[in-house]
Amino acid sequence: MSHPTTHNWIAAKPIPLISILLIATIVWQFTPPQGLTLPAYHTAIIFVATIAGIITNVMPTGALAILSLAFFIVLRAGGAATPKEAVTDGMTHFNNPLIWLIIIAFTIARAFIKTGLGRRIALLLLSKFGQSTLRVAYCLGVADFLIAPATPSNTARSAIVSPIANSLAKTIKADDRKLGQFLISSSAAINDASAVGFQTGFSGNLALIGIASSVAGIQLDFAHWAAYLLVPALFILVVLPFLLYKVIKPETRETPEATQFAKTELATMGKMSVMEWKLVFVFVGLIIGWVGGSSLGLYSTAAAFIGLSAILLLGVLNWDDIKSEKGAWDTLVWFAVLMGMANNLKRLGFTDWVGHQISGFLGETLGGASPIVFLLAMMTFYLFLAYFFASATAKVVAITPVFIGALITLHVSPMLAVLSIAGISSLGCNLATYSHARNPLLIGYGYHTDGEWMRIGLVIAISSGVLFMATGLAWWNILGII
Repeated sequence: MSHPTTHNWIAAKPIPLISILLIATIVWQFTPPQGLTLPAYHTAIIFVATIAGIITNVMPTGALAILSLAFFIVLRAGGAATPKEAVTDGMTHFNNPLIWLIIIAFTIARAFIKTGLGRRIALLLLSKFGQSTLRVAYCLGVADFLIAPATPSNTARSAIVSPIANSLAKTIKADDRKLGQFLISSSAAINDASAVGFQTGFSGNLALIGIASSVAGIQLDFAHWAAYLLVPALFILVVLPFLLYKVIKPETRETPEATQFAKTELATMGKMSVMEWKLVFVFVGLIIGWVGGSSLGLYSTAAAFIGLSAILLLGVLNWDDIKSEKGAWDTLVWFAVLMGMANNLKRLGFTDWVGHQISGFLGETLGGASPIVFLLAMMTFYLFLAYFFASATAKVVAITPVFIGALITLHVSPMLAVLSIAGISSLGCNLATYSHARNPLLIGYGYHTDGEWMRIGLVIAISSGVLFMATGLAWWNILGII
């Protein structure tokens, strides 16, 4: 006997959604706390409700962003005088050039996957240097770093590198579960480190650049980002695979099979295709445009549009490829809405107000501590906030304006605050099974239970955070920032 298919009456998780709406409606009726205007208070309620919806996964993030935008516009939460002004306030970031840089970089990442160039880079490294388990991990990590400048999605890079790690683990010694666990864990850890090193290695980096500009007046281009953050990121690359090797202790130490596997796969792929060479040409041109943009009179997004145009003209991607890059267009919607709302919170004074509350609390709690102590305390808290977010980018948009404002109030230099947040933003993604979109893919290879993933993730997060802050503070001191 067949049973009729049942459907929810609403395309969302109804109980969490109704709970969030109910609480928001009740809080809406209260008088704003002292120091907050009514528009700042109302905008904050919608923003916090949106973040709560993201954390509880009541709807896809893009759909939730549209819902929040509708509430913001219809209720004129930002204090707009006319309905048209409310629409303008809500959609202010849909023309943000940094968001379009993210969209274009997503499509370029697709080209690395479509042409096989990303996979070829990893296999070439393995064919030359993959003679031991530890060397294999370093080869996979270096491959991740090499493609990071044109891949603002950790998930996209992981989709290139992790299948190679999985195939190697099965080829070298299928019954050594810890071998696979080590290679996948190391790949996940370095996947985050590469995101730290390059402005275009993680979409949240570009969000932070916009936030840093509006909140702290800090301007960071591609070259400056790499100058300040690539050294700490490379230090993580050097140290963390070795540390995980000691923690996980895979039984297999020597891996002559890895180099043979890579050579066999390369032989199957054949010589570099014309499309791969075209992509190399465009990729090099993009790096030149991003690094030397200021001297060339070229803004980073303009360089990205030139690169995308070249990819289309050369046939590396076609327009159907661009249209089908769902991650890019999804990011455009929710990123623009959340960035716009965060900007309105800054404009209306909410960000500064919260920053003063946090700095006041820390000032009382830690007494006359130095700015560096306040910085380390805030960064520790910020790192572990990853437990409450399923998206590192959403965490950046939601939290960093407040953190930057609080740190500045605590007499931490604006540049030091922004650089610290830039690194820590990417380093908590392994803490939970849900704290990054790539984690289900990596856990799905079968080398980790959920508990093992979170225990190893804790080691990765704490170690990476300590390595980054120690190296970063030393490096920035050499550069004269501290």
